[in-house]
Amino acid sequence: MGIPLTIIEEAVTTHAAALVLYARQFFTDRSFHEAEEVVQDVFLRLSRQTEPPDNVAAWLYTAVRNGAINAARNNKRREKREAEHWTPLFKPDEESPFDTEKIALCLEKIDPRQREIVLLHIWSDLPFADIATLLGQPKTTVFRRFTEALETLRQLLEL
Repeated sequence: MGIPLTIIEEAVTTHAAALVLYARQFFTDRSFHEAEEVVQDVFLRLSRQTEPPDNVAAWLYTAVRNGAINAARNNKRREKREAEHWTPLFKPDEESPFDTEKIALCLEKIDPRQREIVLLHIWSDLPFADIATLLGQPKTTVFRRFTEALETLRQLLEL
């Protein structure tokens, strides 16, 4: 049948905030969101237990500690893998008249919605109608953001 809902509600009310704070210490960037996910997962696991633990608080802290350590370890592995396989947006081309590093840096500075449209249109060669469908936006909005992005890029590249 599972643990009575009152035990879970009391545990959440009493321990949730402290558990998130405790879990944050295990993440290099003290990520609130990742710590919160660990705590939510632990409460979900608690709710699936057939019998409540003898000491609910001790069980919660142990489970959060183990979950946070595992999540932080997984994050480090993922970051290492991504760093090893990271490729720049542009590959230097000796024949190109453009400074690809500067363009990449400028792209990082523009609005993410505009950057997405630029990348979809220029690098993926998608027409504006397809981009509009993909993003669920009017074609005119997509085109306007594209032209605004190009103007911003021109200004950034002139600096």
